[in-house]
Amino acid sequence: MALSIGFFGSYSVDEQGRFAGNRVEGATFPNWVGGVRTTQELQLRVEGERMYETFTRPDGGRLRAEVVRAR
Repeated sequence: MALSIGFFGSYSVDEQGRFAGNRVEGATFPNWVGGVRTTQELQLRVEGERMYETFTRPDGGRLRAEVVRAR
């Protein structure tokens, strides 16, 4: 699946409402299913209708994504 990623799951937040982690429940990459990411691997920032995600891969590479809320 070139140039696209799809996944869904549950996200958790701490007492202040900040991202604490997530669990992947389904994905276009089967090896992602069941994966748990904490703030060590994944940083999220929300600004208005946009969410910015930075993910650090096990090999040290970093991926960045911007997600816009659907209307």
